[in-house]
Amino acid sequence: MPAADQTPGVLHLPMGLMWSMPVPVACSLAVATLGQGGGFGASCGQCPLDAEGRVLDPGDPVAQARRVAALAQGVLAHLPPGHQAALLVVYHTADAGAQTAMMLAVLADAFPLAVLAPVRLPHFYYPGMTIEVDLYAIAGTPRVTVFRRLDAEVSVIDGGPLRLAHLAAPDAASADTVLSAAGLDARHLLSAHWFGDTAPPDVWTPDVWTPDPAARVLLPQGSGLSAVLTFAPGPASTLRTEGGAILRSAGRFAWLSATAALTDLAKAAEAAMDALALPSLPSLTMLKATTHYAGGPGPDDLHANLAVRHARFPRPGPASTGVPVAGLAAATLAIDMLACRTDRQVSEPGS
Repeated sequence: MPAADQTPGVLHLPMGLMWSMPVPVACSLAVATLGQGGGFGASCGQCPLDAEGRVLDPGDPVAQARRVAALAQGVLAHLPPGHQAALLVVYHTADAGAQTAMMLAVLADAFPLAVLAPVRLPHFYYPGMTIEVDLYAIAGTPRVTVFRRLDAEVSVIDGGPLRLAHLAAPDAASADTVLSAAGLDARHLLSAHWFGDTAPPDVWTPDVWTPDPAARVLLPQGSGLSAVLTFAPGPASTLRTEGGAILRSAGRFAWLSATAALTDLAKAAEAAMDALALPSLPSLTMLKATTHYAGGPGPDDLHANLAVRHARFPRPGPASTGVPVAGLAAATLAIDMLACRTDRQVSEPGS
């Protein structure tokens, strides 16, 4: 492991370090910010795949959770010393009830200090795959505070350069109530992933809690509402990229979001990447890219949009996740990227 850089920078862990996709990719296994504003890490979606990209323990979410937990622990071992798991976004297709509970119990046992944010998908892109996990880590011990109002709950995670939060609520009104009770300041909201069984609520002022309403992931009826939110220490400002994508920034960190409504997912990815206009933002280093797309259960839809996205990632690439969803509020594909301002990048030797 390289020593932590004392100047602003980003550590990139190379893909292939522990497992691989079956197609070429240009993303990182994980990234971590270094120097001033350092101490934040994020992984690509950790998948139960081997070095050749084959699915391990097909159809068994509990066994696959054990494999993914081991991969996430391996990521932490390669990040700068002191990093601990703070939040796990758990994309899964496990049956509701006991199967999901057992799967989540495996992850809770492996990461007792982390908040789990489960998101149920209609299917994955490789047959037999049932889970994919995004790891968010901080340098130090996460401090988790849970706020509850009736059936709504928000877990707030402090201790790193960014504040993280996971919300679970039956509807928008109860979500608003518990977010207010938690004292979260929407002016500091940097990024947001919203999951729900309805379109974004009209009762909220635009850009308050849903900075990109078109990107809301639609879940089956009765799923309620959930969100993964990131807050900066100071107020975030909202601009547009040269291509028209949303660009929110606060201090060292920034978040970009773009959507497209084309049925051809490769063309949708092209349109979204055009909107992000990454070459016009040389002062930003992309840390984590998340793509939600309305696609089928086979690999073709993923590989079509992945090839476009990864061809246009800066090098070294961000940690990246792309998962199929049942639908989006007003798009067929949404790409967002968490970024930071940096003067230099640092990679592991040999990467």
